Amino acid sequence: MNFKYFIFFLVFAITFSFSANADSNLTNRMKARLPDVLSAKNSGVIGEDISGLLVVRTKSTDEVEKLVKDENKDRNIIFRLLAQKTGGESEDVAKKFAKGIASKAKKGHWFKNSSGNWVSK
Repeated sequence: MNFKYFIFFLVFAITFSFSANADSNLTNRMKARLPDVLSAKNSGVIGEDISGLLVVRTKSTDEVEKLVKDENKDRNIIFRLLAQKTGGESEDVAKKFAKGIASKAKKGHWFKNSSGNWVSK
């Protein structure tokens, strides 16, 4: 499955499962940002952390900083909602999300490992 479609499917599935409680614009916001997120990942400017959040890797623009901030805000909403649904902790949901992202990532995308070092897939 293409990484772009995997991310969209994941966001859609999670948001759909919480449609009564979720921010109604969550899916649309994340879908709209996805091309920019993938572009920044492809260029190596941003990467994924083991916390399930994006991290700026290199010197970036205010636009990239805002992109990461906005994406992480929505990811945290997803993690919280899924944790409420399952009775788990949002940190555990985030770690599982991070593992899923890493397993479906494109070659060349960057990830911060548990030691805090950046590694490229």
